[in-house]
Amino acid sequence: MNSEPSPFMPASDGDPFSAEWIARLPYADAELCQGAPATWLNRYDCVATGEHKIVRAILPDWRRFTSTAKPCDDPFSLVPPILVTEDPPEHTEVRKALMQFFTPQALAPHTEAFAREADRLVMEAIERGPVDAVRDIAAAFVLKVFPDMIGLEEEGRELILDFGEAAFNTVGPINEIFQESFDRAAPAFEWVERNTRRDTVRPGGLASKILDLGDEGVISMERAELLVRATIAAGFDTTVLGISNAIGAFLRFPDQWEILRADPSLIRPAFEEVLRYDPPARVQGRTANLDCEVEGVQFRKGDPVALFLTAAGRDPKRWEDPDRFDITRKGANLSFGAGIHICLGQTLARMEIDAILNALVRRVARFEPAGEGRRFINNAAVGWGELPVRLVPV
Repeated sequence: MNSEPSPFMPASDGDPFSAEWIARLPYADAELCQGAPATWLNRYDCVATGEHKIVRAILPDWRRFTSTAKPCDDPFSLVPPILVTEDPPEHTEVRKALMQFFTPQALAPHTEAFAREADRLVMEAIERGPVDAVRDIAAAFVLKVFPDMIGLEEEGRELILDFGEAAFNTVGPINEIFQESFDRAAPAFEWVERNTRRDTVRPGGLASKILDLGDEGVISMERAELLVRATIAAGFDTTVLGISNAIGAFLRFPDQWEILRADPSLIRPAFEEVLRYDPPARVQGRTANLDCEVEGVQFRKGDPVALFLTAAGRDPKRWEDPDRFDITRKGANLSFGAGIHICLGQTLARMEIDAILNALVRRVARFEPAGEGRRFINNAAVGWGELPVRLVPV
């Protein structure tokens, strides 16, 4: 991997992974990436780009830009080395085996349970008065429906959020933000290790079905166990953030909530706009396999590349008035990735947000602020750490 600045682009001494920078997301990333199509980050010896057309071109191009090496790569990363860190043929084998569990048909039986739990939580939040949209709605919902689907032990589930936070922090540098989350997550690592074994997962749950792939020889048992942990690492924090980011966006743009309540068929487009406006996944990494040009930008073989999805969603060359949240906006966002590495669980994430937004649309006339919010400080996951809100009933 190259450690010398690229002669083909400007360089920056800024630190996109400092707490001060992250507290200003997604605006700070957009500012960095709008200065030039691509920038060399001196602190991390990598290319940063958030230009929409460049990110869109690189994400699916695994032949020229590999996922097996990335900026800030750490050999001791908590992210299981499977799927997101693989290219074909290894990636193809595992994704094909796992995809059967994440099709709309496979997930459909969970729809009723998701809707029931979402409605219960929204009614409870209305009755309680001011609540934290992150803890009392988003996290409470995801920590109930997803572990139930996976087949995990009830006691100690709240630790999964610490596990996911630490895992996402390793997508960036091993800095103070990572170290604090790593230390805090020690009990979570033990809980996940203990509760993802064959003798502890619930028979018939998703974890059990994934482990069956190892028993049947479809993939190795080692890879099956990694997949269970990878599913847990990827499936919690970003969904919690996606839900709370949606509430935060409607809190700031109440006219959009009125539009959605008048036309609930816009729930899916509204979530797509949330993914553009305040995406829960901040960055994806690649490394150039060869000297090449993408949309007029020269990349050298060995250049690590950080693709800032936060900036791509605010690129004024692609989006009109990008800082406005508009649920009628047209155009596909990039927040679930693209190509062979597109998010495997995107159908599940959409089902979860559908359940919550449907319940909110039926029960809530408007959102009112109930205190000052606090952004989530994480190297790679973006959103609200705390969002006090009052749900005014219909």
